[in-house]
Amino acid sequence: MHHLDIIRQKRRFEMFDEKSREKVLELNSFFAKYTMNFESKIKKTFTYYDTPNNDLQKSNIVLFKTQIGNFTELNMATEKISSTARYTLRTNFKHFSKQIRAHDSLLKHKDFLVENFKSMFFSSLNFDAEFLMRKLQVAYTIQTTSMEYRSANVTGLKITYSFDKDIYTNYFNNQKAVANILTIYEHSNELTDPDFEDLMSKLTRYVKELTPTSETKIMIARKLTAYKPEPIKPKYDNNKKDKKKKK
Repeated sequence: MHHLDIIRQKRRFEMFDEKSREKVLELNSFFAKYTMNFESKIKKTFTYYDTPNNDLQKSNIVLFKTQIGNFTELNMATEKISSTARYTLRTNFKHFSKQIRAHDSLLKHKDFLVENFKSMFFSSLNFDAEFLMRKLQVAYTIQTTSMEYRSANVTGLKITYSFDKDIYTNYFNNQKAVANILTIYEHSNELTDPDFEDLMSKLTRYVKELTPTSETKIMIARKLTAYKPEPIKPKYDNNKKDKKKKK
């Protein structure tokens, strides 16, 4: 999927395994008679930044660099938050982006960061944006290999299926995890929304290997790479054994 494509809406699914791709593509052709074109195999890297104390995450802000081919973009946005078990956009949603060079450091874009941090933390009268910026480090990376397909039907609905093999790395605890994710993007106008919703409904009904999720990729990365301490084995009590013998 090209970064210049206009995305109207998207849906995300966690896949049981990579074989789910064949079922999704077969269902697309069987029910809707869509034309399907294999677009490309794309390598993507998403690099997320935070402080050792997770100051951005605690403030519902994400700062990340997107690299797709020769295109690299620095992004800062307010994050989705949980509300009554559903994820909804914050009422003060903001998103700033800037095209950069692939190997640029954050310090090279100091003005972009400082200006937008001040906008994000508008309620903090004594907020020191430069101090926060100096504490930033790589927190997570998501390395993605995407198999992308374009689909269209006679009503004008245009969508992209992105089958992603994700590798998540948490740099705070050195944990790694992998996941198969399907993201479906709608590119056509609002008149095709009923067809889009109908297709999503069929996917959830007939492809049981798919699990709909409202989580973003960074949310999935945090969940799968969270530190899981080993269960503590109960200590063997010799006194209990002695008591049983006496009885």
